[in-house]
Amino acid sequence: MKKINILLVCFTAFVLVLLSSCTKEDSTNQMQSTGNTNLQSNSGQMNNDIKWTVTLDLNPPLAWKTLIFDIEMMKITSWDVVQSWSKVEVNYKWTLEDGTQFDSSYDRKETLPFTVWAGQMISWFDKAVVWMKVWDKKTVKLAPADAYGEYDATRVQVVQKSELQNFVKAWYKLEKWEKIPTQYWELTIIDSTEE
Repeated sequence: MKKINILLVCFTAFVLVLLSSCTKEDSTNQMQSTGNTNLQSNSGQMNNDIKWTVTLDLNPPLAWKTLIFDIEMMKITSWDVVQSWSKVEVNYKWTLEDGTQFDSSYDRKETLPFTVWAGQMISWFDKAVVWMKVWDKKTVKLAPADAYGEYDATRVQVVQKSELQNFVKAWYKLEKWEKIPTQYWELTIIDSTEE
């Protein structure tokens, strides 16, 4: 759970840095060069009375979802049974509670190698494989609180559309329910307004 919280904090910081990377001057030049004359007053200056904002949902897409992992132990180096610091390789299938498959090492035809309790996996995964033997199979069902957390309605951020010009340049519409990609997951625009 600590790793997820750390990832969420890092991700939020990343989003803030990403959003602040566009300067107002760049945004003004971009809007002027695209012929968007709605922003121009009679004197040719940007009209500061008009504000375009978007509200971004910063929750991970799997927040509030129950996850089911089918794990099959394929290899253990050192010891016959998985213990702390065992180097292991597993196959897994990751599904949502409704049966929708989210990820599978079987589909990629490659196992997932890691060292148990070395901080390479989130703690529940390490905990699930301890005491497994080669060819053992296990199904782990994770409630939202144990996986990506409950949905947090306060994890939203309102930003000026001008701060998202890189997405506009990449042809994203910045409209309600549009998804914009980030390094970690897609953010959903839950509101888009003009004031």
